[in-house]
Amino acid sequence: MRYLPFIVVPLLALASAALAGWNDPNVPEAKQYRLFKFYPQASVIEYGLKDFDSEKMLTSYAKGDPDTATFEEVEGRVISYHYEHKPSTSTLEILRQYDALAKAKGFQVIVSGKGAVYPALGVPDDATVAYYRLEEPGGGTVWVHLDAWYNGGRDSPESRLTLIETKAMEQKLEGNAAVMMEALQQSGRIAVYGIHFDFGKATIRSDSETVLADVLAMLNAEGSLRLGIEGHTDNVGQPAINQKLSADRAAAVKAWLVASGIGASRLQTYGYGDTRPIADNHSDGGRAKNRRVELVRL
Repeated sequence: MRYLPFIVVPLLALASAALAGWNDPNVPEAKQYRLFKFYPQASVIEYGLKDFDSEKMLTSYAKGDPDTATFEEVEGRVISYHYEHKPSTSTLEILRQYDALAKAKGFQVIVSGKGAVYPALGVPDDATVAYYRLEEPGGGTVWVHLDAWYNGGRDSPESRLTLIETKAMEQKLEGNAAVMMEALQQSGRIAVYGIHFDFGKATIRSDSETVLADVLAMLNAEGSLRLGIEGHTDNVGQPAINQKLSADRAAAVKAWLVASGIGASRLQTYGYGDTRPIADNHSDGGRAKNRRVELVRL
């Protein structure tokens, strides 16, 4: 019996898997994804593309008695590849190849291993499974689900790679220092969504320069203005790690402003981790809103 992957993605066109071989050409409509090249010595026997759809993606997995898997319905652009691999390829090799590539691209590995290790996923023991997640510059997220299994015997390895690209959240309060100042005068605080960091780090990305320059311009225009810089995260990961990460990111923003000529005494930093969400952490869009820097008038 053929093992069907945990997630089945609607396809625009279907090719006959029974007639295809690992060394046959890919189905004509298959297009290589920008972050993952076609798997070598394998043939794409089915390819799917939906400009907007939704699929369940794993957000966390907890070992226990029993294990617990938490999924989220993620909306966005959905791409899928069904491969038939060279007979000498093992499901573990397929997994390790994708693990290495995902890590090199900066993906977070949510789970990766054989089905026997993750019983709550309902994957056969000798199959392999992985879920990855990447936060891209600009606020978009790429989710990846990999299944690899043997179709009737160890000389018939197959895999399915499913990717979902969420749309980047619209960024606000960019390009206008006057708007920032007006918002501070009215409410005393503003949430800024244009300051981006490397995943899991406090390293400011180069695409944050425009927004940081606006904050700098506002401080230069208002010589008496003192600001509190607050770092906030979503609830992915351990609370203690999120708290430290948020504090480090706030400190990185302060360091950038001080290096640009603002007196350090005018800036205070705070890290609140995931303790002050402004949106639902159960959705990708909500978590994107919660990952933010807030400026508070002191």
